[in-house]
Amino acid sequence: MRSPISNTITEIFLQNLDNIHLIQLLDTETTVVYKRYVDDILIIYNTKHTNPEKIHNHINKIHPNLQFTLTHEHKYTIRFLDLLIIVNPAK
Repeated sequence: MRSPISNTITEIFLQNLDNIHLIQLLDTETTVVYKRYVDDILIIYNTKHTNPEKIHNHINKIHPNLQFTLTHEHKYTIRFLDLLIIVNPAK
């Protein structure tokens, strides 16, 4: 059975991951937006400074037991949790 404290331990671990490892992405010009809800992460990045593969490789090297999956936008939309995010492309 699942322990009642497992959600709390998971959140502590993920906040530590955010504060120590992912802050490197946030401190550069590569990341425009970083949002996390439990274990779902949304990163909006500057295409002039990076690409999704570089970000994906960076976060997958953080911990050997964690492997993140990458979801690309499709036709200027991406699903995050129960939201459909629509990008307004620059004209």
